[in-house]
Amino acid sequence: MKKVMLICNAGMSTGILAKKIEAASNNTLEVRAYSEAEYEDYLEGIDLILIGPQIVFLMDNIKKNVSVPVESIAPVKYGMMDGNGVYQDIIKLLGE
Repeated sequence: MKKVMLICNAGMSTGILAKKIEAASNNTLEVRAYSEAEYEDYLEGIDLILIGPQIVFLMDNIKKNVSVPVESIAPVKYGMMDGNGVYQDIIKLLGE
């Protein structure tokens, strides 16, 4: 099972989106949300990191701290909490 990490300011709104992505994947993905202050404690086994649009300015810094792909969540999909849309993006990013 692939593991995806979502990162935002506090991990609250991405927590909702994480559940919607897991549902869209029929639970074939494990998706967890963390704040930008704590994500480094949970990197083990992660295959992909997606960051919320509100912290896209931190992308270069996050990329320096990890060894997995880091991408941003499309603002419209984030705002609409479009779990299926983000799931489709994840499939493309993971090459599945």
